[in-house]
Amino acid sequence: MTPHDPDPTSLSNELARERNREAADRTLLAWIRTSLAMISLGFGIERLGQAALSFEGRLSGFSPLKTQVFGASLIVLGMAATLAGMWEHRHMLTAIRRDDYRYADRPPIAHYMGWALVLVGAAALAAMLGM
Repeated sequence: MTPHDPDPTSLSNELARERNREAADRTLLAWIRTSLAMISLGFGIERLGQAALSFEGRLSGFSPLKTQVFGASLIVLGMAATLAGMWEHRHMLTAIRRDDYRYADRPPIAHYMGWALVLVGAAALAAMLGM
């Protein structure tokens, strides 16, 4: 190895850091897409409630207030997912920049978001069935 040759372990580490950075960016984009879907669905549900007002007596048991609550719940959940994804991305980039980078277990944010969606869905189903 001559003095002008790059250190192969250093190059390998830098390439690994670049791959980890790109993976973190893709994960953030996935969070954003998921959040956008939840926010769009929440907005659509709320608009459905507004449209149903024009049908008044023809939709028995329908409550525009319920659609507003569940639409708003999905919008808030989508915003929370975006913030959680941004938080996770920032912490990952901070860890990657460190010279002593080691994997550290993190809270399973996606798991928590999944449970939140299950709860919103269960509440919507209970409201729909009149419970």
